[in-house]
Amino acid sequence: MDSFTAKLEKAQFAFNFDDLMLLPGFSETRSRDINMETRFSTNIRLRTPLVSSPMDTVTETRMAIAMAESGGIGVLHRNMTPEEQLRMVHEVKEHEPQGENATVDRDGRLAVAAALAPTDLERAGTLSKEADALLFDVAHFHTKSTLESAKKIIDSTDKDVVIGSMGTKEDVMHSVKTLGRVDGLRVGIGGGSICITTDVTKAGSPTPFAVAQASDALSELGARIPIIADGGIRTAGDIALVFALGADSAMLGFGLAGTDECPGEITAVNGRQYKGYRGMGSKGAREKRLVNDRYADTGGKKFDEGIEGLIPYKGSVAEVIEVLNSSVKASISYAGAGNIKDMAQKARIARISGRTVKAEIKR
Repeated sequence: MDSFTAKLEKAQFAFNFDDLMLLPGFSETRSRDINMETRFSTNIRLRTPLVSSPMDTVTETRMAIAMAESGGIGVLHRNMTPEEQLRMVHEVKEHEPQGENATVDRDGRLAVAAALAPTDLERAGTLSKEADALLFDVAHFHTKSTLESAKKIIDSTDKDVVIGSMGTKEDVMHSVKTLGRVDGLRVGIGGGSICITTDVTKAGSPTPFAVAQASDALSELGARIPIIADGGIRTAGDIALVFALGADSAMLGFGLAGTDECPGEITAVNGRQYKGYRGMGSKGAREKRLVNDRYADTGGKKFDEGIEGLIPYKGSVAEVIEVLNSSVKASISYAGAGNIKDMAQKARIARISGRTVKAEIKR
């Protein structure tokens, strides 16, 4: 056993978004010509590398439709009964696709994913009737009991299954080897804008670090499994950065919250418009008692791992995604890449010694 001092000396640098910057590279592709096609999971291709988070203030029917229409995909949250969730899946499937860039299934219907607990075999059977993919929604996936439960669900369905959340190379390697079939990885622990897991428990894995760890694990395994970066992604530059580290798509909660398609009503405060937004470990989300198994169980006593609040109203999802897509393309072009896979091979990253403070210009 290492000495306690050695633990400190050997501690890894778990870098976050504010610690890193993309370096400019020789570009042969104009930003408007950047190819944004990617994969969400083994069998689901996206034209827009964006995924809406399975949060109950972000993704229900309207959001899932809007995401698929924009070329991404939505993951319906699980803070509802299996029957309610299946109804939303059905509503997405019944919506007539508009536009050639929409993410669709083999029958030309809009694609949609659904979240569930790794222990919920019954919900998995219900959702497998129509959902295109199942996504395990648990804060810490790499536990003995979770792996055992998840294996039963994976063996019971022919739909793509995304596992997570995970934060280290060891998490990914052991989980993939144990489960046999994995169609996608959701990585990043405790990095969300309204997640306080890291504050409360001092445990977590910042998203850029988690993506790099997962990419190294898959490289060592020789496995080609799409990586979904989740947590703390606030800007187009953050999205481009996780692509440079090997991610295939980015999951957004904060980035899409406050739009028309999010659940909830618009609230006026001091002449400004807002919508509600909360973490799935917040008191309000846990009061429905359908996501209490997402976070750590401490002998029956629960503590909050998320907060609640208001976020400025942003307009339509289509408008938000259009701006994000344009900006991400610019970031990829700056890095000297031509597509998302190129980013992992060509993009160079610099570590920042300290935050750059920009002067505020007052008019």
